[in-house]
Amino acid sequence: MLRGMSSWWFLVAFAIFLIGLTKSGFGSGAGLLNVPMMALAMGQIPGRGTDAALGLMLPLLIAGDLIAVYQYRANFSLKLIKTLLPGTVAGVMIGGLMLWWFKEHEELLASALIRIEIGCESIALVGLHWWRQWRGVQQRLMPEPLRGTLTGAFAGTSSTLAHAAGPIIAMYLLPLKIDRRVFVGTCAIYFFLLNTAKLPAYAMGGMFEKASPLFAAAFLPLVVVGALTGMWLNKRLSDRLFSRVVYVVTFVLGVYILFDGLRGLRAYFQAV
Repeated sequence: MLRGMSSWWFLVAFAIFLIGLTKSGFGSGAGLLNVPMMALAMGQIPGRGTDAALGLMLPLLIAGDLIAVYQYRANFSLKLIKTLLPGTVAGVMIGGLMLWWFKEHEELLASALIRIEIGCESIALVGLHWWRQWRGVQQRLMPEPLRGTLTGAFAGTSSTLAHAAGPIIAMYLLPLKIDRRVFVGTCAIYFFLLNTAKLPAYAMGGMFEKASPLFAAAFLPLVVVGALTGMWLNKRLSDRLFSRVVYVVTFVLGVYILFDGLRGLRAYFQAV
């Protein structure tokens, strides 16, 4: 049955498993790893491509969000979510316009630009995470609602372009030192709203052309298994070491995808 199946699908399956693992509240850095891993694998599968990674992931992310919302339905901060939403709406619109711009150009160019964006996003967010660890958590925070609005805008744009808003929201919430379950519950509801809002932008941007939501539905059991595994691990292990490994791997994958995108961009300009 597996004869002829590309081995890259196993990497896709592992990335989808990590979606459930992350949404369950274990391994906050794992969400950042999903995008470069998925982009790397889908870019090597005939008939799919790097741009198919984003479309495949979105319905599965929403499914993982729903599991987390149910799990933490009694633990969240509605006030924080409301603070983030105005900027988030603007960010999704900006990201959607950029996806539409990608679609209006030749596929080779669009694919290269998406790889470059994902690579830069991964490197920048991991680098920012390491810088933040090195300097320590900032104690003097920007006043609200400006801080929440800017964070929401950055998160909305980043999430629309590369599903990479997890560390941005984490850096917004962590300095507030809220209870861990409230932290996870707030993230669950926020990302469910954010990911659902991205559906029209993805449809208009052609993100589902090579990986439809119906195709993504076949992978739902992996999200559930990942969520159950995350719930089991969450009670037994600290995610500190796991997150460190994830960030290192994400940085390496980000560098690879960035240079791969730059090679694709060079190939495009050589062809024209």
